[in-house]
Amino acid sequence: MSGPPLLNSHQLPRTTPPALGSRGANPDVCYSSRNSLCFNPRPVAQCEVIVGLNSSTCLLLAGLAVGFPAMASAQANPASPGSPRETMQDFVAHLDPHQKQQFDDARTAYQARKYNDSLAIFRQMLKDLPQDAILLKFASESALNAGETGFALQTLKPIAQADPDDWQAVGMLTRACAESGDMACRNAGMEHMLDLRKRSLTPPNMQDYVVERVKSGQNSLSIRTSLVPWGVYKVYADGQLFDKDGNLQMQITLESNDIDQIGFAREHPEDAKKGVRRFSIDTYRETTDSAGRRTQTQGLVKFIDGQPSYDTIRQEFIKLAAGQAVPGGTQSGLSVPPG
Repeated sequence: MSGPPLLNSHQLPRTTPPALGSRGANPDVCYSSRNSLCFNPRPVAQCEVIVGLNSSTCLLLAGLAVGFPAMASAQANPASPGSPRETMQDFVAHLDPHQKQQFDDARTAYQARKYNDSLAIFRQMLKDLPQDAILLKFASESALNAGETGFALQTLKPIAQADPDDWQAVGMLTRACAESGDMACRNAGMEHMLDLRKRSLTPPNMQDYVVERVKSGQNSLSIRTSLVPWGVYKVYADGQLFDKDGNLQMQITLESNDIDQIGFAREHPEDAKKGVRRFSIDTYRETTDSAGRRTQTQGLVKFIDGQPSYDTIRQEFIKLAAGQAVPGGTQSGLSVPPG
């Protein structure tokens, strides 16, 4: 049930709104500046020294995957006790010079958003390394972005079944299920990811991951769900709308601001005592002020009492992306946090 419109802190200027575009203009390079798994120069330098790859290939390893760029880091995907898992260093160590060049070519194709080309290179590599889990995951990420969900499903299911604690495989499989329309598989994967988080088997700074990408006309909507609510406004889900060139057009969030709970507790004291919260759906668009400085326009779409299901979130985000719903009120000229 929707709460009363425009009666709480959403009416007030937000001095620290979520950073629009914090993942960068290219959605396929680094999935969150909030997340320490993003690329920074030090791992690349270490990669060049340790595994003997050039800097561009090391950049691929640090930031290739949309939702899971940490495949380059053994520490980011630790094996569960008693379950040895190939590390990135192990993988690179058995690549010959030609295969390392292929890997670099895949990076170039991937960063140019030529996902079919990237996938084709990985498929060539898989002829020599057909059972390599790391290579299979890289190939699956390219396949998902190329729309080859069948390949991703066929590839990821055996990996996730063999190693249920592999959060990369589980997360990408969840996305493959969502984009293939298998809702039961998607929901099971989302529950599995939460379980991995509870057991500290996801990277400690990982806050969210891509559940699916949805076409919206010429645009693409990337929908993420939070493993843990993040930010001042406690974001539970996040949608980013990109144009055909990968430029961010709008950010949509499902939030549960602590300040909003004051009014909710007054109106619904018994529910509040049980831990029920009030949520809001908000939009953010980047704008520019008269001095040419980056600002944001924030819009409040609606309130929802009680945490909505993923299907409800998805429906609301898709309507906003398609222009079939608009905020009931907006605030302009908000500062953009650094990052």
